[in-house]
Amino acid sequence: MALAHYVLMNKNAPVLAFEYDLDAHKAVRITRVENEDAAPLGMIDRHGSISKHELNYWWHNRAIPASRAQVERLLENLKLESTLVLAEKSFGLSLSDRYWLNDEDDPKTWADINFFDNDFTDDLGFLTLGQDSAGSSPDAPDYAAVSLSSPNSTLGGDLLKKWKIVDGRRVLLKAGVGAFNQEPYNEVIATELHRRLMEPDEHVPYRLFEDGRRVYSACDNMLGPDEELVAAWDLIRNVKQPNNLSDLQFYVRRCEDVGLDGTAVMEALAKMFACDFVLANRDRHYRNFGVIRNVETLQVVRLAPVFDSGSCLWSNASLLEAPIDFEYKAKPFKHGGMKPGDQVRLFDGCFGWFDDAALDGFAGCVAELLGRNPNIPERRIGLVVDQVKRNLEALQRIAR
Repeated sequence: MALAHYVLMNKNAPVLAFEYDLDAHKAVRITRVENEDAAPLGMIDRHGSISKHELNYWWHNRAIPASRAQVERLLENLKLESTLVLAEKSFGLSLSDRYWLNDEDDPKTWADINFFDNDFTDDLGFLTLGQDSAGSSPDAPDYAAVSLSSPNSTLGGDLLKKWKIVDGRRVLLKAGVGAFNQEPYNEVIATELHRRLMEPDEHVPYRLFEDGRRVYSACDNMLGPDEELVAAWDLIRNVKQPNNLSDLQFYVRRCEDVGLDGTAVMEALAKMFACDFVLANRDRHYRNFGVIRNVETLQVVRLAPVFDSGSCLWSNASLLEAPIDFEYKAKPFKHGGMKPGDQVRLFDGCFGWFDDAALDGFAGCVAELLGRNPNIPERRIGLVVDQVKRNLEALQRIAR
């Protein structure tokens, strides 16, 4: 067994030291704990300590998931046995937080290696986005020379995506799936709806971005200096839920526990799920909404702006010919999901912000933006727009 001696760091603050099996790609023993407060939220278990199990749970969820499209091709081309090797090669660094692994036998500094301030190549991003999948490309890197030091080594989710430096900014590009490549356009449509119903700081704006021969959605990094994204899942997963609280009430209580105003949280959630209802977002879950924490003060400073809304507008349906084609289960806040209208009704009394007039012309924007996509037939666009109009009318009734 080949062992490494790592320190889990939160920017410049050491959290804990542990022995790591480089063959099995997991922690085998925590040797000391230095600063539990600086640990990732959710890593401390119900007994108030950090276990080897919790450390490995966090680490394994940091790697590119095995369910990512074309991940086997990626590993085969790079001659790696696991996506965890990619995370190891890049110190576990991410552009969603400030955690990283420092090797006690060859220590580094945050200032020298972090990707917020230091540049990284597009080599690995080219591969993780699947830009070589259509065959050889003049931009394709030499696999033997690919730099594995990249924030794309820890980029989660099943959609093909990558971080790219554009004019000095860290920009996230996401691809669509299937023949329609609809998801990038959906993100821009969602941005238009969010712009109408939310304040500018309450949502992440997306735009279309051409890179190579394909169109992607693009957004700038949502984090400010010294900030990290904490997923809703990490707020709740190691805290016992009282029997007298619903799933929604429990999440709001957890937001209050970390210093946020419960009334403001309910209103922000109402806005997000109202928009999800209009867009028929089938993939809102506990890992793509949450809160923002300052890693220096360790205080939660705000709710995360709304992001990741592309899996909507029935982009996964090959046909839209029967009512069942438009159906989906809304999540979260009920095991197994619920009817989308029932989810929005969880926020009865929280629609003081709602303005009917703000939605005027939105259905036309949906038609116009989807019409920019040469892969979507005109008839399909018409069916999507008609259903969006129905959803808008239903939301107006619920909000009243």
